[in-house]
Amino acid sequence: MNENALNLEESTKHTYVARSPFDASSSPSECLLKKNSDSRHHQCRKPRISRGDCFDCGSLMMDAAQGNDKSAISDNIELNEPSDRRTLSPTRYHSWRCKPMFFSDGIRRVDYVLAYETKDSTEESSTDEDITAEGTHDVRTQEEKRASKRHRFEENLCKLGLELERVEGKYCNNAHFVLVHAPFGLLLKQAENLSVKMPVQQSDVKERTIIDGMLDKFLNKFPFFTFSEETNERLKEPNYFTAPFITDHLECYVGSDDPNSFFESSERSRMVYDLLLRTRYDAEEVEKYRVGIERLVKNGTYTAAYPLHEPCEEPEYDVNRCSNREMLYWNWCRYNNFYKYQPLSLIRKYFGSKIGIYFAWLGYYTKVLFPASVAGVLCFLFGLFTYSQDIPSNDICGSDGIGAVVMMCPTCDKYCAFTPLNASCVYSKLSYIFDNNATVLFAALMSIGATLFLEGWKRYHAELAWKWGLLDFEVDEETVRPEYQLRVKEARTKRLNPITQEMEPYMPFRQRILRFFASSITVIFFLLLVVAFVVGVVVYRIVLLQVLYRVDGMKQYASILTFTTAATLNLIVILILSYFYTFLALKLTDWECPRTQTEFDNSYTFKVYLFQFINYYSSIFYIAFIKGNISSVPGRRILGLRPEECDPAGCMVELVIQLAIIMCGKQFWNAFVEIAWPLVRNMVRSWWMGMPETKRQKSERLRREKRLEIECAKTEVPRWERDYVLNPVYDQFLFDEYLEMVIQFGFVTLFVSAFPLAPLFALLNNIMEIRLDAYKFLITTRRPLPERAKDIGIWLPILDGISKAAVLINAFVIAFTSDFVPKFVYRWVYHHQELYGYVNNSLSIYDARSMAVWSDFDLNITTCRFRDYRNPPCSVLSSDDCSTEYSVTTQWWIVLTFRLAFVLVFEHVVSAVKAFVAYIIPDMPSKIFIQLQRQRFLARQARLYDIGNAASAKSATNDKHARSKGHAASSDRDDVAFQPGLFDKGDEKMPRELQTVMQGDLRRRSTLISSSAPSLESFQSCNVGAVDTNGMPGSPSSGKVSDGEQFTGFILLD
Repeated sequence: MNENALNLEESTKHTYVARSPFDASSSPSECLLKKNSDSRHHQCRKPRISRGDCFDCGSLMMDAAQGNDKSAISDNIELNEPSDRRTLSPTRYHSWRCKPMFFSDGIRRVDYVLAYETKDSTEESSTDEDITAEGTHDVRTQEEKRASKRHRFEENLCKLGLELERVEGKYCNNAHFVLVHAPFGLLLKQAENLSVKMPVQQSDVKERTIIDGMLDKFLNKFPFFTFSEETNERLKEPNYFTAPFITDHLECYVGSDDPNSFFESSERSRMVYDLLLRTRYDAEEVEKYRVGIERLVKNGTYTAAYPLHEPCEEPEYDVNRCSNREMLYWNWCRYNNFYKYQPLSLIRKYFGSKIGIYFAWLGYYTKVLFPASVAGVLCFLFGLFTYSQDIPSNDICGSDGIGAVVMMCPTCDKYCAFTPLNASCVYSKLSYIFDNNATVLFAALMSIGATLFLEGWKRYHAELAWKWGLLDFEVDEETVRPEYQLRVKEARTKRLNPITQEMEPYMPFRQRILRFFASSITVIFFLLLVVAFVVGVVVYRIVLLQVLYRVDGMKQYASILTFTTAATLNLIVILILSYFYTFLALKLTDWECPRTQTEFDNSYTFKVYLFQFINYYSSIFYIAFIKGNISSVPGRRILGLRPEECDPAGCMVELVIQLAIIMCGKQFWNAFVEIAWPLVRNMVRSWWMGMPETKRQKSERLRREKRLEIECAKTEVPRWERDYVLNPVYDQFLFDEYLEMVIQFGFVTLFVSAFPLAPLFALLNNIMEIRLDAYKFLITTRRPLPERAKDIGIWLPILDGISKAAVLINAFVIAFTSDFVPKFVYRWVYHHQELYGYVNNSLSIYDARSMAVWSDFDLNITTCRFRDYRNPPCSVLSSDDCSTEYSVTTQWWIVLTFRLAFVLVFEHVVSAVKAFVAYIIPDMPSKIFIQLQRQRFLARQARLYDIGNAASAKSATNDKHARSKGHAASSDRDDVAFQPGLFDKGDEKMPRELQTVMQGDLRRRSTLISSSAPSLESFQSCNVGAVDTNGMPGSPSSGKVSDGEQFTGFILLD
């Protein structure tokens, strides 16, 4: 390494401190560099405390490293003397041992952490002995480049006003941490730039409607659903009117008198991350897009960038002392809280609105599954309790019924035997349990319930969005993805941005369209590959069935073993392909190179869901709609192969087995992967010590060992090191969670007519899923970036599409897979009030003498029966209706007509009800609408008052033009323009919304609006003003409202 690089590494061991641009004692670009007292540690096993780590009453003992070269530091950076530390008050100073989330001075909070690792020279010499001198030089050059990028990046962060402090890893070998703190002045500027909505005053609108209040009163009668009184008191948060933050009106916002708690920790981290995302790390002005911490993490300059978790170390729960993270641990993520409400406000406060909305949606979805589960269980119990009264199944099972005298045709060529009909007794009973008259009603209710769920979620989301300030949240301009920047850099193509009027790199349309078509062809190919795997499972069933029929003692279990093993094999293939398709979709989307993260997420989500939809549902569609319907005549072949045939009792049982194994097996596997798989890997690795580790396995093992060592350490470990050894948060950390639930929603709605217990299994899974995800985000992974999200994104239209498709799919399952329509036709068209003789009517005759069977079977059978409506052969029955080709009967056409009619009627009726439900249920609750109307009402009052006050304040010495403008402004009277509150004295009927707003104790308040502000209904000023009883502007000097109460002054954003 050359001398400059050594100087650079030495210079970056210091602590950067940048005075705030809003600090009067410093210029915006001034940046101070403070010597770090820690020396480099080479071991991770035991913490080595250097002299610089020891603090006593605010004094700092500096080590002997004050002779470092300062030549590599820019001119605008100077070295602080250790005397600066001694000026701190002993009462305010605490070491990081007492405050693990603060700088070494114990005052400045750590808002973000940047981590990187350097190779130890001893480790390199012992592990890289075979590296040539040229190879070593390349490694050194790469390290020098990364050090240069880090230095430039951190220097630019200082120029932006951030304060940095560098510390060495005490337990994590060769790890270095850069602690980032944002001064309050910088946070104010960021809050204004990002339009962060802050509370201005508590809402005075009645919060609950009558129905909501009755529901809450009913639920409050069961105290085990809620938390203790002390916990509820801490979790309770009033509703506030919020407004975009404006620095000039800081004193008008709630909590502005306490800078330390004015911004939540998650909001501080988000605003700091915005700066990290936009800061350059290259000195060359031509490389405009070499910016952002994301690119630095991807290219290895930093190994991690994360906000800190709050401490969670209290052995007992104390509501008065615990942190927000501990509150969530004791009241949310523990499994013994599975029956309690989720503290959504605290989740949003700690993790941000993106994760908060995910858990809100998952909790609401789980709550909706409860009535669906009850209905499904009742449907199942109805079939279970009445199956003994089912006439068709009794006819099959009875000793005196048709099942004892009729022989069924072999289901495969040569090796399958003739079987008596009563061999399908168990299948007929199971088929009735899942396919009875209640199933049709349940399927219709579930289809309507899916719409109720979506409409209810929209209303619930509107309420949360109001409380969390997300109703009008929009992303103004997204950051360009680092991969897009690199790809465009290679293309060297630029164009004029019509918005910024600057030349910027872009990907030509021809290149984008070629990538899109190539990606689409790849997607289609692998979708066909899924179909090929389904065909492979079908071939497996055919072969296995023939093999089992040849084994003595296995004939009676051949069908059930074939169905079960085939479904299990299909599940294994699905799980393997699921991982492969997720990886493939990620690579294809990355190859397409979308410009922004939103474009990337939408494209990636569409591909993965399309893959998974075909992957999970293709075999189910095959059993439900293809198997048994292609050709039910024995011996018929398609493309030289004999198609599969259903059991004489139908395909419903096989469909139920397939659904149960795939749905429940998928849920069990996901739970195993998230809970038990890490433990199993540790046990296997401990037992099999001779197994070589991969690089990734070694990294994970070292991370777990470091985590265990830190947890067992007696001395307090810095919070940033504890979080560093936790599992990293990958980019699409919520994608897999949403995808799993959306696939489950498909099982619950698309095929609920075949498996009414699906909602119950989904409910049990989701109860555990909520706590499992909570534990994962709170304990085992680093704190995710507190991102903002308005809703669940592209998943809502996907859920809506599934809800609409569920109507048609359930209609086809009932019409073509179940026996509901044939039984209906037999009873009402052919006038059989009971179903006696239905089984015999649904079976056709086949000439068994033309079939090639195994020689060991009895060949004295001349006719056999098969399930369909076909004319008998003329060789068996000579009549006008006989047919050597086994043509369909008239009853077949009648049944087909009724099946299509049922699909048409069911789809139209249920869709009409769904549309009517969606129409009559507004997406926004009335209480939220009233609050919005209240905001507009107060905003208009404030603007009118501001206009009148500004006109009356004009000086008499102004020119004539100014006086005429003031007169025009003050002439906005009752007889010229409508004033808020005018209906109080007039005969006109008051609008219902205004009447609701102005009733009761809702006082009309106003404030001054800056004349230079845009014409938005947003907070502008908190100067004291007055309003008379009509809501009209009163005397500006009174400072009182009409009833004598002091007015605090606010206005808020719509």
